[in-house]
Amino acid sequence: MTYFAYAFVMLGMAFGFFPSCVRRPLEDPDFFTKVKIKVNVKAISNVTCDVYNDKLPVQKIEPTAMHVLFYDINDNSVAAESYITNVSSEDDGSRSLSGDIAILPGDYKMLVYDFGTESTIVRNYSNFYSAEAYTDPVESSIRSHFQGKAGESGAIVNQPDHLVVASSEEENIPWHKDVYTIFTEAKSVVESWYVQIKVDGAEYISGAQAVLSGMVGSNHIATDSRQNEPQVSVWFDLQKSDDKGVPVICTVFNTFGRVPDATNKLDITFDIKTVDGKIVQKTYDISDLFLSEDAVLHHWLLINETIKIDPPTSTGGGAFDPKVDDWDNVETEIEL
Repeated sequence: MTYFAYAFVMLGMAFGFFPSCVRRPLEDPDFFTKVKIKVNVKAISNVTCDVYNDKLPVQKIEPTAMHVLFYDINDNSVAAESYITNVSSEDDGSRSLSGDIAILPGDYKMLVYDFGTESTIVRNYSNFYSAEAYTDPVESSIRSHFQGKAGESGAIVNQPDHLVVASSEEENIPWHKDVYTIFTEAKSVVESWYVQIKVDGAEYISGAQAVLSGMVGSNHIATDSRQNEPQVSVWFDLQKSDDKGVPVICTVFNTFGRVPDATNKLDITFDIKTVDGKIVQKTYDISDLFLSEDAVLHHWLLINETIKIDPPTSTGGGAFDPKVDDWDNVETEIEL
């Protein structure tokens, strides 16, 4: 063997002692996790079951984005978070959302909630146990209608949207070679109730609204824990309809729930505007109605009272029936 051949062989052997290069993706799938959330809304009274009045439009609960948070198992601070937006359908027709999150294997607490609600706001989500859903107070113009009535002693707030939530206080992500997927189910932390009252003279109504006192103001969504203090009153619009031919004003409204044994009673105040611009207000204590079979089983509040609306005293000149006199012809000469 020549000197040059020997040197070449030795050089090759030397390189053999070094480890070979391996190309790895920048995002290592060993630490990559997918989250898939099934949205379960099958048992929401007055939305997906137990609908009392099918003449009213049905609420749609169709989240398009969800906020995913993983928390440190010890101090409950945020360890990783992401937003998932991939929408698909399950075999049973249920909606599901999925997406990826980069997180190391380990033990965590997990919280996932709908990120697209209009009225329901989530605050303090930097800590697992403090994440809280609530709604803002109504505008002052609405509140002014109910001074001295239900809600005077506490806040009058907007009703919440349905907020679907999934949570786990013990979520383990194992070491894995391929993408690891977490499957879980999200349910709403909001209730829907149907309320109606009979009306004599419904044809003279141009608009109606109401507030209901003794309601829960917020919900700690990670544990689905209602915050009973301070109590609030929930505001909602009403519609004209009928119950087996009997005229009613009614609606399906949302709430985080009622306060058990509410100290200010469960009062509902109706604020009705007539076609001639008058306001009719009636307040009823419906505490016992919440204990009825219809309320307990179906979330139906069927008030067995009748509000009488008198015919308008005038038919012209008002905002709802403007009247314009005939034009008079006026002739004159203009000098140029």
